This record gives sequence, C-alpha cells and structure tokens, in this order.
Amino acid sequence: MLLLLFVCLVIFNYNLFPQEQIEKGYEEVNFNSLPQLIEVKGRINFALPKLNFSAQFEARIVAEDSAVLSVFGPMGVLLAKAFSNNENFVYYDVFNNWAVIGTPTREKIFKAARVPLGFRDFVRLFKGQLIHPIDSMRNKKLDDNRVLYSYKSGDFVDFSLCNNDSLLIQFQKKNLDDKVVLNISYPEYFSKDGKKFPKKYILEIEERNGTVSLDVEKINFGFDLTNPFSFSVPKTVEIFEYK
Repeated sequence: MLLLLFVCLVIFNYNLFPQEQIEKGYEEVNFNSLPQLIEVKGRINFALPKLNFSAQFEARIVAEDSAVLSVFGPMGVLLAKAFSNNENFVYYDVFNNWAVIGTPTREKIFKAARVPLGFRDFVRLFKGQLIHPIDSMRNKKLDDNRVLYSYKSGDFVDFSLCNNDSLLIQFQKKNLDDKVVLNISYPEYFSKDGKKFPKKYILEIEERNGTVSLDVEKINFGFDLTNPFSFSVPKTVEIFEYK
C-alpha cells in the first residue's frame, strides 16, 4: 500500500509490497516540488471483485523515505494500518487480527499485483509527480494544453500526461503489446501555500478488474515527528511473512 500511499491502495486484498527504484531526488525529476513532510486525510473507496467498501484514511509521508497509512471505519474505529520504507513493510489488519511483514523487492510487487513499480514510484504518484527524470523521457506536445511524456524500461512503457500548468493529470503503464497495466487519473488538485497536491485519484488495475479512488479532504505540509513512524504488531496477532 503509500501506496504511500498508493503502496496501500490495494494491499487489503492483494498484498502489495513497495521498494526503492530511482536514485535521483524529486527535485531533479519534477516540476511539482513539495515539502518533505505531508499529512493527508480523506476517503478511500474500493470497487474490486473481492473488496467493495469505503473508509476514512490518514496518511503521513516523509520525503521519499517512509510512509504510514491508517484506515478507519464507522465511529473512527481503526481497521488497518501499514508502514513502509525502502527496506521494510508492515501491514496490520486490526479488524481481523492478522499481519503481513516483508522485505520489499520489485519482484514481490510484480508477483502480487502485476504492477512493476517501486516504493518511490508510488510516493511520487501519490504526490502527483513524475516518476522518471524529465531529461530521460521523450515528450510530445499534444496541443496547447497537454504534453505527453514516455519512458520505456524492459517490457513496459510509462506514459505521463501533463497539462499546461505542468501538473500530472494521467499516468499509464503499458506492456509492449500496448495493454494498459495501470491507469491513474488526477481529475482535481488542491492549491495550498502556493503548492499543488492531488485532491482526487482514480486508480485502475487491469488484472484486478476494478478501481480504487481516493478523495483528499484535508492536507497539511508539516507534522510532529516526535512520535515514531513505524509500529509494532502485537504478539497475539497471526503474522505472515511474505517471501
């Protein structure tokens, strides 16, 4: 699931595990630079064959280093919690009393979700940022309002569509047969402190035959770091290790 966020988008049912991919910092990659500490609150909506419900979520991101996500049900009851950085992943299903831990690798993400993205990719996509350095991508001006960037790596091609304000409005990952593996739309952005941040996301995963959407209701740039980001799973919980 950062899924930082997007790392967490489909984890409830499909156990996504993020990992590090690109070494360059986001200052070198994106038009849309953002503060290092970001706190987001809103609603997450699952419309998947085995998962169909809505819940409130809270997410905190520290640069591209770590992220934590909490999901709440009615009356603010904690349903699930997840933490990830470039080395470790923990998902704790509080409601059903089980947890998953693992050391994230690209291979594990692809095996679980058929989406070859790393932890930093998910973080950047959650922020509405490009995941590849600008000078490494091809670009094509579609019209006066849109520019399409493309990047080929192995068996996949990434497409990033930006508007004339240099905001990401759509991301697609396709295989070499031109089949869409992942599609993310950004129909609306917040404007806060001179920065832009996605207000709504629509995530479509072809092989999962469904969508996950996020509606951001509140965003803060900065939060208290005195409390630890990671958390421990109670010893009474059944723990599965993803190998």
